Amino acid sequence: MDINADQFSSDNYLGFTNMMGLLQEGMDNVYYDGAPFVRYNRQELTPATATVTFDFQKYGIDLRGDDTAVYFPLATISDIYSDLYYHVAGYNGEKVIVITENQKSEIAKLEPERSLALLKTPSRGADMAAYSYGELCFVVDHFYGMPGRSPFESIIMSEGLDKAIDQVDNGATIKQLLKSTSMPEYILGLDCLQSVLNDGGHTLTVADLLIYKALEEYEDQGLEVWMSVLELWESQYPELVEMIKETMMGMGKPQEEIIGDIRPFEGTYYKEGDTAYLMLGGFGPTNNAAWKAYYEGGCTGPTPAIDEVFPNDMSVVLDALKQADEDPEVKNLVIDLATNHGGSLDVVLAMTALMGGQSHMYCENILTGQRQIVYYDVDCNFDGKFDELDKEVKYDLNFAVLTSGVAFSCGNLFPSLMKDMGFPIIGEKSGGGACAIQNFITPEGLQYQLSSARARLTDKNWQNIDSGVEPTFVIDTSTFDYSSFYDVPYISSLISQATNITVPPIYSDSSVAKATQGKWYTLDGRCLQAQPTEKGIFIHNGRKVRQ
Repeated sequence: MDINADQFSSDNYLGFTNMMGLLQEGMDNVYYDGAPFVRYNRQELTPATATVTFDFQKYGIDLRGDDTAVYFPLATISDIYSDLYYHVAGYNGEKVIVITENQKSEIAKLEPERSLALLKTPSRGADMAAYSYGELCFVVDHFYGMPGRSPFESIIMSEGLDKAIDQVDNGATIKQLLKSTSMPEYILGLDCLQSVLNDGGHTLTVADLLIYKALEEYEDQGLEVWMSVLELWESQYPELVEMIKETMMGMGKPQEEIIGDIRPFEGTYYKEGDTAYLMLGGFGPTNNAAWKAYYEGGCTGPTPAIDEVFPNDMSVVLDALKQADEDPEVKNLVIDLATNHGGSLDVVLAMTALMGGQSHMYCENILTGQRQIVYYDVDCNFDGKFDELDKEVKYDLNFAVLTSGVAFSCGNLFPSLMKDMGFPIIGEKSGGGACAIQNFITPEGLQYQLSSARARLTDKNWQNIDSGVEPTFVIDTSTFDYSSFYDVPYISSLISQATNITVPPIYSDSSVAKATQGKWYTLDGRCLQAQPTEKGIFIHNGRKVRQ
């Protein structure tokens, strides 16, 4: 810390800001949602160390101190420590709120009356307005994950948010609003910022909408209430209001309703012939009351039943796996993500462990410049123990993933990991969403979220997956005809093709058969030193083998 130059520097920023030990002793500062059936194992960082430096003077943020201590503004130190579990703190005008559980991460739900009062506050001081704008620029410049969608990413990376706003239509007006001492104008400026940083749903700077949607008082009418408030600005800022509406409307997926209407069956499981479908609208919640009680009770008795209100957690997955595996007619299980909006990393990892024996993920830390492979353990038999017995859980099924442009976030990560393991992806390219989410609280107490620089997800070849996962078998949906998604014999034939891939000539040619006899190869032709211990699809003695 240099309080004269207002600078902070760390050669171990991930360690310096690590609060994940609150969840699991010895856990590194990684992506994790807290499911009881998943725990952190280890991570590989490349490079192993990295130095991070923050120049707060650039943002007008003053560090203070003496010979014994250094003092940061609360919002600044909170933003520095904010992580992917949603650890964050904020002052809402009356008290400091510290969030320690990601399932209760909305400050508006913790202090609803105070959050609503913030929306009705007429003004803020000039010093607060200046500091708040500087803090906002600091956060976006360092913690926005640059997933690849915003046209302003390159200028943010090179010159910062302040300069990027200048390039936006009506940028001068937006900047004026963000710096305004009028609280309503400032909130409108945050709404406008959504158009600058919009990336499909992970970034949400519309702080007033987030409050309305979180308050029980408005139940499911939060969006309508917000729209009505927004429309009050139409006479004064018609172009800005239209821009905000276009941005928010553009985040919808028109094919979702079409797919929902064309899907010929309801529920979470459907079987026809040798193929079954697992319909999964999301990945989570991870630590709902039933699963929490099951693990706290020693994992005795059956695993939790499907929650009829939220039919998208591990109970749904286990039910489908059990039905398909015990049915002698079923050979194929299609994980249908055609209307999946995402959810929890933990559920994704549990599913990849159960279906392919793999429970690690790949990401880039844009802030530190490091690549991360993070390994987790999964309690595959759900007995409350992480042990060798978990490796014995196997399902004799051919798995495939059905994707559409709706499949976002974890609905994008899951097919990426499955494709890495050699499983077929069928349908249209998934909808992207490469970054984890990071929460922030403004100095005034308003909450917003960004695609996080702490974890931009990639495939195993370190390619950013924000543009979506390309299917192994593309189904033409250019006319919004999704009927082939549910042509079960057709889907079954595609899975058969995938599980009976013709072995490349080098492995079957008689002239080299002797040389390759007994050796193990990856699908891309890399010779392994021994039989692989990891799960996946390999070639051995001229045949495709699933480990």
